[in-house]
Amino acid sequence: MKLSQIRLTVKDFNKSVTFYRDVMEFPVVMSEEKMQYASFNTGEIKLELLSRKSMAEVLGETELPTDADTQSKFLLNVAVDDVDKSYKRLKDKGAEFVTEPSDRKEWNARVAHFRDPDGNIIEIYKHPIKES
Repeated sequence: MKLSQIRLTVKDFNKSVTFYRDVMEFPVVMSEEKMQYASFNTGEIKLELLSRKSMAEVLGETELPTDADTQSKFLLNVAVDDVDKSYKRLKDKGAEFVTEPSDRKEWNARVAHFRDPDGNIIEIYKHPIKES
């Protein structure tokens, strides 16, 4: 068995297509506005599990929300060559970051987090942390 794709259900199709195409710069494989369907080439797919409590702590949220719409139940991890450069580029394109680039020593990674138009969390990361 092989995971082939992750499908997000979105509130505003056109806004989300614009975000993933123009801000995230994922190449469009197929887009059908009438059907409200789009597919993007994102490279290799991985699935990771992290408790909601741990994610809330990473984002600096002190209480776990009870409303399912206030926190993602998952996040998209996107590997980048340089977290700080990607952070600046994405921020310049309008991405609203939840956390600034920081080293997560326990993960041996540099990370930053932002949300897509539906509030889903996206993490940009680089392994391993550069040694100073």
